[in-house]
Amino acid sequence: MKKGPGGRPVRIPLGTRDILTAPKRSGYVRRFVNDEGDRVQRFEEAGYKVVREDIEVGDPVAGKESQIGSVVNPSVGGDKKAVLMEIKEEWYEKDQKEKQDRISAGEKDMKRQLQSGHNGLRATSATGLGPDDVI
Repeated sequence: MKKGPGGRPVRIPLGTRDILTAPKRSGYVRRFVNDEGDRVQRFEEAGYKVVREDIEVGDPVAGKESQIGSVVNPSVGGDKKAVLMEIKEEWYEKDQKEKQDRISAGEKDMKRQLQSGHNGLRATSATGLGPDDVI
């Protein structure tokens, strides 16, 4: 436990600790990936690389960051560990654009179906009138 003035223990509320912060690297986007199943491998296949630097992660008050060899590997609770990974910023931006394009296409399709009356739903205007209402 962290010591305060006079050597007395200082209580640190659980919600105020930030164990998952790491320094930024120019030209890259970093994120922590839970080390479960094949998640790290899937991220590597997508272009991410494990960060292998001697860096400090988390708030100083959070304490207990850990590294296995040179891999940044903090505990995230519940006997789980995370791995700090990074990807080139240009690849990250490309992935994000593709993801947004898929979301936008899905939303456009849902709106089109709603306006055409498919799925048992009917679109109405701000007045509450639908396409078949007579004014």
